[in-house]
Amino acid sequence: MTARIPWALLGYIAAGLLILAGLNHAARFIPFTPQWSAHRAEAKADRLEGQVSTLEREAAGQAEIAVATETFHTREVVVREIAAQAETEARNAPDADTPLAPERADRLRSHDLRLCDEFPGFCADPDPAAGRAGAVPTAGSAG
Repeated sequence: MTARIPWALLGYIAAGLLILAGLNHAARFIPFTPQWSAHRAEAKADRLEGQVSTLEREAAGQAEIAVATETFHTREVVVREIAAQAETEARNAPDADTPLAPERADRLRSHDLRLCDEFPGFCADPDPAAGRAGAVPTAGSAG
């Protein structure tokens, strides 16, 4: 005698498992169930990870701005020191009260070149349209 397979019982078991799986899946949408809480926690974790990423990028940008500001202020101090030194040298030069001679123009031009070498962004080319030939004219060209 062969054993008969109870197909009806197996069908009921399979249907019950499918119903339980469906209910488990649907439970994530029913408030205050563990699945629903887990789903919300995952969503919140994803959202917080995005916020952390945004805050990290913002902090990196703020650090870059701080470095750029510090660099600017350092350069400003250097330029002010060089300008003050050049002004003092020009005021204390033996020919400070005489008309602008070529030697003095050369000395002033060398100070300008030092500033331009140190900070090329501060130096602008003369504007011939505005009628300016240069920052330091010589005695011969000063008409």
